[in-house]
Formats: sequence, structure tokens, C-alpha cells
Amino acid sequence: MTDKRLLVTGAGGMLGQALVACLESRGYVVIASPRERLDVTNYEQVLEQLNMHTPDLVLHCAAYTKVDQAESEPELAFFINGYGTENLAVACNHINIPLLYVSSDYVFDGEQNRPYTTWDDTRPLSIYGKTKLAGERAIMRHLRRFYIVRTSWLYGPNGKNFVETILQMASDGKPLRVVADQYGSPTCTLSLSETIADLIATDRWGVYHASDDGVTNWHEFAKEIVTDSNVVVTPIATSDMPRPATRPKYSVMDKTTLINTIGRELPTWQDSLHAYLRLRKTKTLA
Repeated sequence: MTDKRLLVTGAGGMLGQALVACLESRGYVVIASPRERLDVTNYEQVLEQLNMHTPDLVLHCAAYTKVDQAESEPELAFFINGYGTENLAVACNHINIPLLYVSSDYVFDGEQNRPYTTWDDTRPLSIYGKTKLAGERAIMRHLRRFYIVRTSWLYGPNGKNFVETILQMASDGKPLRVVADQYGSPTCTLSLSETIADLIATDRWGVYHASDDGVTNWHEFAKEIVTDSNVVVTPIATSDMPRPATRPKYSVMDKTTLINTIGRELPTWQDSLHAYLRLRKTKTLA
């Protein structure tokens, strides 16, 4: 057990829900703050909530995450991911509270064809990536005690994500045509939450890359998702399915710093996926 108090923003979201459950299981006192209770774009509300709850650490999961839609509403995306994060950083600095910010592999352009280290230059291609980088810069500008945790290809319970989309399309009998020339590391919110919980126990501030281990593309990922069915998954090129937002071609991240900090390897994306699918089946049967 611990008497540390942790405040989680975006606690109603996919990652937020998983993280709250994980932290509570480890004995933390968790102040779960969904958007309805804490709007990060309202500085007075942010300051009021932090003063009221006096957490030992803020874990910032609240975010605008609609990658394609952000291209047509950049002001809103920057307002939430940039300005909202700056509000939190300024308030945390004002009352001396450290902060953990969840960022994205989309801060990279995917052009170097080797895993990105935490020291590599950021060059986001999309509005979404630029807004997440704006949040990172706000954290670095205002705080000395912080964690920036970049993750990738996130899926898990209680949210819209690639795994659920593929399973739904497969169950509807729809043909699956999936991009095969974008590479990255799928990451389950359940394993990411355990990683974050291990990291915050170290008090070793800094920038970290946290994704499940291994490299794949969206097509191979989809095939693994429906591996127990007879669904045919056809590989296509990105150019065959143009989207408003440009994705990095290779957004694999080097996790050496994180592994050395928390003292353990991370699960493979295949192991995390199959654990999630088993959990999902159990809940469906229940």
C-alpha cells in the first residue's frame, strides 16, 4: 500500500480507465478526473482541482485523439492537446506538482527506418502529431519534474480502436483490406498501464518510449487479430486508401531507456494482443 495521491485526467477515456484500475490495484489513492469533472482547457478549473486534491503526481491522459478529423479542425486539436496541456503544466509548476504526459509516436516522421530514440529529432507529419508535440514542449517549458511517455498504436477495453474495428468488420463478413506499408508497435492499454505504474515508482524524470515489444504493419496486425477465423485480410498500399492525415511509415521506438529504468523487458505485442482477446472473450461470455 502507498499513501501517494495520483490525479488522472481523461479518466473516462480508453487509457484513463485502464490506468486508474491499474494504479488502484497497486494501492494508490487515485482521483479519477474525467472530462466532465476536469476540463483541461479551463485554467481556473485546473488550478481549483489541483489545489483541492493536492495530488503527489498528475497523470495526463486527456487528449484530442481523432487523427484524421484533426486535419479539418486544427484549432480544436491544438486547444485541447497544446493549450490544455500548457494549462496543466503551468498549474503544476505553480503549486509544485510533477506531471506525467502521454504522448505519441506520431511526433516522428517515420523516414529514418530504424527505431527512434528519445534523443532523435521530432518531425510530426500530421496536425495530431504537431499537437502532441506542442504538449511535450509545454511540459518541458514549465516543469523540471516530469515524465513524457510516448506510446503507439494504442488499443484496449472501453474505447474505439483498430482491434475493435477489425473484429467488428470481420464479424459483419466484410472483406478486410489493410495497409501493409506502415510499420510500428501495437500497444495494449493494459500493458501500458503496468509500465507507467512501474515508471512512476522510480522518480526518474525524463522522456520515455513505451510500447509493446516487436515490429509489425497494420496488415500483419489485422491478420493476428482474426487469426482464429477464416477471414481473408488483403494487403494494400497506403496510396490505395488515402486518409486526411499523413501517418509515419516507420514509427517504431527504441525503449532502451525505459527498460533500464524500470528494470524489466516489455511484453511482445502478440502476447498483449492475445491476452486482450482472451479477456474480451471472457467478458463477452460473462
